[in-house]
Amino acid sequence: MFTKPHSSSKPPIVRNPRACTVCRAAKMKCVGAEDGNKQCQRCKRTGVDCIFEKHRRGRKPGSKLSEASKMLRRLEKGLNTAKLKQNDSSLSTVFPADPRTPQSETSQFGALRQPDAYGSVDGYATSSVSSRTIDQEDEDDGERSDEKFPAKLIKRENSFFRTILNPEHKSPMPHASNVTQSLRPAALPHDCNDPITAGLIDEHKAKVLFDLIFLRLNPFINLFDPTLHSVAYVRSKCPLLFTTLIMAGCKFFEPSLYKECLRLAHELAIRAFAENWKRVEVVQAFACLTYWREQDDNRTWMYIGYACRMAVELGLNRYVAKPPAHESDFQLRERRNKERTYLVLFVHDRSLSMQTGRHWMLPEDDFIRHSDTWHEHGGSPARCEDVVVSAFAQLRRIATEATDMFHTNRSSLAADGGNSQVNIDMVLKNCNAKLAQWNVTWEHEMRMANGESFHFSFINFFCLYSRLFLNSFGVQSSVLPANRTNTHVRALSACFENALDVLRISSKDFREFGVLRYGQETTSVMTAYSAIFLLKVMKLLPIITTKVDASISVTAFL
Repeated sequence: MFTKPHSSSKPPIVRNPRACTVCRAAKMKCVGAEDGNKQCQRCKRTGVDCIFEKHRRGRKPGSKLSEASKMLRRLEKGLNTAKLKQNDSSLSTVFPADPRTPQSETSQFGALRQPDAYGSVDGYATSSVSSRTIDQEDEDDGERSDEKFPAKLIKRENSFFRTILNPEHKSPMPHASNVTQSLRPAALPHDCNDPITAGLIDEHKAKVLFDLIFLRLNPFINLFDPTLHSVAYVRSKCPLLFTTLIMAGCKFFEPSLYKECLRLAHELAIRAFAENWKRVEVVQAFACLTYWREQDDNRTWMYIGYACRMAVELGLNRYVAKPPAHESDFQLRERRNKERTYLVLFVHDRSLSMQTGRHWMLPEDDFIRHSDTWHEHGGSPARCEDVVVSAFAQLRRIATEATDMFHTNRSSLAADGGNSQVNIDMVLKNCNAKLAQWNVTWEHEMRMANGESFHFSFINFFCLYSRLFLNSFGVQSSVLPANRTNTHVRALSACFENALDVLRISSKDFREFGVLRYGQETTSVMTAYSAIFLLKVMKLLPIITTKVDASISVTAFL
């Protein structure tokens, strides 16, 4: 609404535009408000304010919004949580601490909640507005604002018809503090038990279990930072993650409490899904539910898929080329916690694809393509766990490139009988060369990080398995008989040696380190696959059975 100066206390309203904002949005003639004092017929019929605004000239259809315009739209939609939360120092976590958590421990982290590189206090929209987060953010994305995406085109048309048929009444923008209050996540339900409130353990026992988890279990999954993930921090962030970690610890160190903690974790997982909990800790919890699962639990594919989708929605894969200025050590650890979670999910997603033959979910993006140096940006020296995460991301990229070629070869055999067959021998040579270079590179990086013997055996274990799996394509029936002789022999020899080495590390190194029983599901699958492969080789080629038996016997007594 625009006004001009006048001598009276209430200047008259000057309506320069020909139509009110509602009629302009509907692209319909504005009737009944020509005298400047009445509502138009459409606004009067729908009961909304009849507002006249000047046209904003200059911006062409399809052009990008300026940064100021983007910010204005975010403010109008209530999505700019970062700016609003700066004025509310009491907002700390998506699961605010309740009376169960000591005040001193809660305040230790609550006072440090500042906006990070992800654009808000928590780095993404909270669960209270998460049901519309994706659509609202898409509107503000200048790089993907065209109409080639069906969802965006449909949404635009829906908005147009909704304006014509039933325009929404928009109340004036509330005060910033009111918006902040409306965006505050719901308090943690009182009936949302964790192992402490359920009376299964006390805080001292929880701290002991966390110490054992970081000592024995985390080296296999490399998901958590002991400096960040204390009992107080995890418990105040997410009851599901806290319960899941306690459950994993009880499985190995307090077996009498394991079944009850497992039941509690599954109940919270159902509740997290039903109530739409969205947070990096929820992503971590669903991943942890698969690492040491029961034998009859077949939800790994579903849980990892759900975690992958949530990670993308939360923007955990956002590439930060330059860390934010004045980033504190605590903020750095929280940012890297999000990035580490996505990298671990990427590795697990590609690992499941290799194991099951199903398609992976997480593609290679800018963050993944720059992950080869991610471990270097968390301090000096780099954490051994972060070196493992970066190394495995690169290993999965190599394996994916090769398996894509092999699957392309199978498709060509089915389509044209092999006339456009991929040169398997050349693919295997390139793949083995890349794996050899990978081994040299990451053993060097692990030495720079002062890695222990376990870490060297661990990365070598995964590299050997990848060699075994990829070279097995050279001995399968998809290779044409004309090309099978040399390729088949070289691939079979490589598979034989790599399978034996996998079993040596599993039965000798891990046993000597005292960690064999703590390995996640993936290590068990790799060991079993290697053993089964050797058994099949012995059946097909009795000549080398004596050599295999001797090697296994030597390994068993080392």
